[in-house]
Amino acid sequence: MALQDLTVRSALASLEAREFTPTEYIAELLDWQARWTQLNVYTAQDVSALRAASQQADLRQTQREADAAESLNGLPIAVKDNIDCVGYCTSGGTPGLKDYRPDVTAPLLQRFLDQGALVTGKAGLHELAAGGTCANLVFGSIRNPYNLNMVPGGSSGGSAAAVAARLVPAALGTDTAGSVRAPASHCGCVGFRPTTGRYDTTGMVPGSSRLDTMGWFARTVEDIQFLDRLSGTTPAPMAIATLRGVRLGVPRRYFYDSLHSSVTPVIERALELLSRAGAQLIEVELPDVGPSTQRITNAILPEFHSDLGAYLSRGGASITVAEVTAAVADPVLRGTLSHRLGTRQHLNPAAREELTHALQAFKEMYERAFVSSECVAFVVPTCPDPPYPIPADPTLGGMGPVSMIRNTEPSSLAALPSLSVPAGLTAEGLPVGIQFDGSSGADAGVLAIGRLFEALFPRLPAPTPPF
Repeated sequence: MALQDLTVRSALASLEAREFTPTEYIAELLDWQARWTQLNVYTAQDVSALRAASQQADLRQTQREADAAESLNGLPIAVKDNIDCVGYCTSGGTPGLKDYRPDVTAPLLQRFLDQGALVTGKAGLHELAAGGTCANLVFGSIRNPYNLNMVPGGSSGGSAAAVAARLVPAALGTDTAGSVRAPASHCGCVGFRPTTGRYDTTGMVPGSSRLDTMGWFARTVEDIQFLDRLSGTTPAPMAIATLRGVRLGVPRRYFYDSLHSSVTPVIERALELLSRAGAQLIEVELPDVGPSTQRITNAILPEFHSDLGAYLSRGGASITVAEVTAAVADPVLRGTLSHRLGTRQHLNPAAREELTHALQAFKEMYERAFVSSECVAFVVPTCPDPPYPIPADPTLGGMGPVSMIRNTEPSSLAALPSLSVPAGLTAEGLPVGIQFDGSSGADAGVLAIGRLFEALFPRLPAPTPPF
């Protein structure tokens, strides 16, 4: 197997067995990356520092015995460029932050670096993680490895594309309303959003402090399970060794409405495979989910400015929220943020309290549905539409169609664990993901179900580099 095809677990096993050195691994990945320059995955990459870090990992590989503190020695990961990493700027994909250099690495990322993981670079994103095209006016458009003319999804498009194209075995992203799962679906890899609050979110440019979480991309659910165990509080165990008899909810109203004609057959085949494997597919209802999602989203957006201000203050940044907003490259996003800042909508205490109650009611709606249906997870298409063409004019492309996060946003608002797993390719060869949403804290069960689903059919064929 070529080194770029190694998963997290297989790469670590081979490194532990000293089948190759971290330096050899990094050199191979950099050679492979050179064939994918058109993807435009990274906003920043320090190859010299990466090679030096891999040489230090070589020494640890040679000197150490089995040592849990070095269990990730030599593992390369990409990091979304809204997560703090000492040695790199945290640009957030926006001009006002492109020179901001944090003094402290995000604690979640530092946990992996302390165990020997290597950062290959900062992965690109939609500006301020506020959209799905990743047609970034500052760093250029990120492309989809399965079709370079298509978007990778967003906002963590660079992280997803890097994993799908085999530039790295895993990447760290962030998810506010679907920013891990939507690009995972579009790029044909696995993307996981944990129960909100399980992962430390310190050191990431915020989208919404109420909804934000970091999340992982990998090419197998087994890898996600491994990364998850090292990332947050231990989830409650859930013994699911087979799909036979497992009750899975299928909320067709809203989540299955208006699916693209190329997505429908892929999702229906996935449901058929689940049924053949013995899963019980239960029709469930989530009343008012669409209108409630829209109302809460509209109410939560004004808090962005206070959340961003708190992040800048903690990091000792010299730039202000007003200056970041004024420098936003996307004119539509800049106008929206400037209007909210000017009207000080984010400082309304009554609106905050009302929002808190609305979010709690939304969570309770989901919990009632889980309890009444006795389902372990709900199954929905991750995205109703396949990847679409990169906008010729990014200023007109804006955030992208809202439909990209139509099915991911509700579980974000309900603070639920959510996993997107590749379900197949459309007739045009574009990836489609299927999403498993679990009840709060049921992260282990969601991952177990995703792994059993993943085993029902072969992995997607790897995308072909353009040269």
